[in-house]
Formats: sequence, C-alpha cells, structure tokens
Amino acid sequence: MRCGPPLLAIAIVFVASAAGAQTSVGGIVGVSNQPTGDSDLPYLGRGFGGTAVGVIAAIDHDWKRHLAIGGEVSTAGAISGDQSQRASGASNAFVSHHRDTVFSATAKLGVGIGGGIRLAAVGGGGGAYRHTAREGTTSSLLPPASRAPFSETVSDFVFAYTFGADVSFDISKHIGILAVGRVHRLHDDDRLDNGVVARGVSSTIYRAGIGALWRF
Repeated sequence: MRCGPPLLAIAIVFVASAAGAQTSVGGIVGVSNQPTGDSDLPYLGRGFGGTAVGVIAAIDHDWKRHLAIGGEVSTAGAISGDQSQRASGASNAFVSHHRDTVFSATAKLGVGIGGGIRLAAVGGGGGAYRHTAREGTTSSLLPPASRAPFSETVSDFVFAYTFGADVSFDISKHIGILAVGRVHRLHDDDRLDNGVVARGVSSTIYRAGIGALWRF
C-alpha cells in the first residue's frame, strides 16, 4: 500500500524517536569578519572590509550515531567603507554599507570526548544573500559641472559553501553551551560577468561565537 506525505512524515518521526534520535536548536552571538576586497579603480574602489556583530541560528537532527543533518542561518551587522566609481559621464563618491546573510544545509560529524563535551566538524552548502546600499553624491565630468545626491542598492543571491567546527558543553540533559566557528565561501569572487569588481568586499566570511543549545 502506498502512503501519502503525512503518513510518511509520521513514520519517519516514529523511527527516529524509536532510535533515540534527538533534535537540537542553537543560537549563537559573536563576531563576523570580512577581509578587504579588491579595488578596481576607476570602475570601483577602494575595497573595504571590517568586523561586525555576527549571529548564527542552527537546527540539527541526529541521523546516525556520529552524524547529524540540519540547517543554519548566519548573518551580521553591516560593514562600511568609502568608495568612488566612474560612471558614464559622471563620477560617484559614496559610503557603502554591506551585509551578507548565508543559508546553509549542513552535515555534522561529531564525537563525544567525555564530561559532557562533544566536538563536531561541520560542512555544507547553500546560498548567500548579498546586499549593498550606497549613499553619496554624483558629479558630472562634462561642463557645466554639477553635483547631485546619489543612491544605489546592489543585491543578489549566490551559491555559498560553509565549513567549520562546533564544541558543545552539556549543562543538563536538554540544555548546553555551544561554541562555533564558521567560514563561508561565496561563489562569486565579487565579480560581475564582465570581470569588473562588483562591490569591493571579500567573498570569504569568518564568523565565530558562543551561545546556547536546546535538545529535545
């Protein structure tokens, strides 16, 4: 007999529960760092990077004894830099505010080392939403010279790889402390299709932090 999606979902949950599998939810606050990107003057420059407060939310489900599968959302506050850009018949000068939000499906290979401490290597893939807001002025390169306000938003969604490590410390059966480190590699190299630098921000992101873990 063929079973529909609701019955299949119930069967999966029943099997997982029978095997003693657990689901865990974690929230982490820490720091996010992006190195300075490339400069491509007069098209766009200078490159910029920086450090901001980072946040990671994760959910995992035990798949096998040492393997868990799940998903993560990783984001941070905006980083900023002064930039200029040569446009058709004009020169733009502005401040760029940039933020990357990464969505990842993950696999975690973990091992307990005693005392309620567990280590896990993390790998995964997904996508990153890149958002850059530019505010400044634009100046005409041809007479009569003029200056006007300039505003532009550059946003896109690119493929991203994620890897890193987790360390968890059990406080009780259901609650623990979770420390994480992540490297996100965005698959765009910060370049437009014609090879020109798109933002001047690195496509590699480093994030680390500490937070809480709840198992149920």
